[in-house]
Amino acid sequence: MKIGSLSDWLTRKALILFLLQLFFVISLLGYNAWHDSSVECVRCHGDQKRLEQLGYPQFYVTQEMVEKESRHPNVKCRDCHLGNGRATDPDKAHKGMLTAFYINHEGEAVERKKLSKKPLLPEGTDRIREMLPHTMENGELVPHPEVRNVLWHDRDKTTLNFDPEIAAKTCGKSGCHPDELKQFKTTVMATNFRQRTMTTWLKPYGPQNCGPSFADVLPAEVLKETGFSFKNTEEINKELNVPLTKDQAMAKQKFCNACHAGCLDCHYTPDRKRGAHAFSNKPPSETCGGGGRNTSMCHAGSSHSRRGETYVGGDYSIPTGMKADVHYKKNIHCTDCHTTGERGMGDMQRKANCQDCHIGIQEAHEKSVHKNLECAACHINELRGYQVVVWGPGLVAGKQNPMKKYSLYYGVQGPPMLMKDQKGKWIAVKVFPHATGNIKPEVPASDGLQFRWKNGETRDPYYIVGTFEAPSNNRHLLWFEIQNASHPYGKGRSCGSCHRDKQVVTSRWEYEDDQGAADSFSGGYSIVADKNGMKIVNMHYKGAITPMPGYKTEDFASWIYFRDKWQMPGDFSVPSEKEKYRKYSALSQQIGKELQLLDRVVVKKDKKVQKQYKELKGVALHNEALAIGAIREFRTKQGL
Repeated sequence: MKIGSLSDWLTRKALILFLLQLFFVISLLGYNAWHDSSVECVRCHGDQKRLEQLGYPQFYVTQEMVEKESRHPNVKCRDCHLGNGRATDPDKAHKGMLTAFYINHEGEAVERKKLSKKPLLPEGTDRIREMLPHTMENGELVPHPEVRNVLWHDRDKTTLNFDPEIAAKTCGKSGCHPDELKQFKTTVMATNFRQRTMTTWLKPYGPQNCGPSFADVLPAEVLKETGFSFKNTEEINKELNVPLTKDQAMAKQKFCNACHAGCLDCHYTPDRKRGAHAFSNKPPSETCGGGGRNTSMCHAGSSHSRRGETYVGGDYSIPTGMKADVHYKKNIHCTDCHTTGERGMGDMQRKANCQDCHIGIQEAHEKSVHKNLECAACHINELRGYQVVVWGPGLVAGKQNPMKKYSLYYGVQGPPMLMKDQKGKWIAVKVFPHATGNIKPEVPASDGLQFRWKNGETRDPYYIVGTFEAPSNNRHLLWFEIQNASHPYGKGRSCGSCHRDKQVVTSRWEYEDDQGAADSFSGGYSIVADKNGMKIVNMHYKGAITPMPGYKTEDFASWIYFRDKWQMPGDFSVPSEKEKYRKYSALSQQIGKELQLLDRVVVKKDKKVQKQYKELKGVALHNEALAIGAIREFRTKQGL
């Protein structure tokens, strides 16, 4: 075969064609590089005097400020905000630009500049609302009354969902975090998989506090879209006596979507110290609670309100004032314990392993009489948040809707109920009554306690009591909502709070919803559980309940007609052999006295001895059988 030379194929025509192609490729790459510039963004927003003259001093920023605050060297404005970084005309420059935005009480996206001329930084004294815009009212700085939430710019402004397409152009673009975005889109957090499987009030698992997935996209293994789907809406309507329109379903869904997280909800962390462009590689615990963007974001909704927990404490609890978890006080953040799973970024593990830190305590506990008791079951003393939830007619996004959730029966219950999970482990739970009106079919009681996820993906059971008639709103579906609680860890419960003939949990609450009742009212109930079952007793309220014009009592307080209905069969007693209990109770008291004596002595010793004593104390308090011997051995070794 003849081997040709360069001149055999490098004809004038071929050379011209090659050069034209090369010119086209270089031009295209050059144009993209030129267009990707943020030079005009920097020129305009770096001119502080000009921005003040235009009336937007809050938008002053320089390239140096952004790089320092974000800890992203060489980052450009367009990397996060898109827009046209070469345009000098503001309208052209801002076309398609992404920004953080407010959500009003009608579920509409509102431009920040229309309501506030302050930088996107915390203000005010209420930590859980510090990122909302504030106004002066009676000489006091308060959150702006028209703003419900702040959403970051990786959200769709119509659905309020996290938008993977926006993320692919920003956080997940080539050269930034494409692998992390790819991983995140496969996680339960991104796909919102569990909530999206809630098809109707009854299918496939039964009712749940947040309600069904009213108009969300269908569940998928990988997040691919944001939008609305009305497949569930059609199925929900089959169970209702009144129609739920598509517009009403969308109104409900938008507020649900605002709660669920995307990339920036965890990693964008503006603060006064670092600035408005601050990011955190490891999210601080406050971002898990919504990062100061009100009580209906992230775990402020699911944990503070529904489960009644807190980790941060204080303003990050509902009602406020709950004590912070002992781990938070030691600067341990959520992601230190809830690590990333095999799916990668965002695959946060629900279960934390205490043994990673408390090796001696865990080993002692596993050999103790309480080995089948989860740590949180002993170390949580009260739960807050919703105490009653009623679904009925009302306003959602400013318009009539048959599925208004009257959940602001805020209060405190304690001590937490103890219950076995799917694997027989004793856990702490919050139990509270639920009802929803306008249910069409007659629904029988559940066949015992039910777990929505049989394999333990979550440990939140429920029990359907059945359907009952009220003066209006047709049949009302009643159920026990039961939520597994994991925080806040504090001092352990007393032996007597568990080992009794029956478990008794007391709830007290105050109605704070701005719909339904003309005036706030308060009340409470008790939950009694023993070997014969569980029931809610003494449901009561103080004062008068006066409905607002256009409302009926059964819209927002239908429980008044069903006070004696919340009953569930089953054995919910805590095992307690009297002789064994007396033995261990006496032993526990003896251990307490021994440790009190050592507390006064060891405090005068060096740090090494104090550390050894701390380890001993942990073991002694978690295994009574080993405690006395271990204490005596320590005394002998230290010459005490």
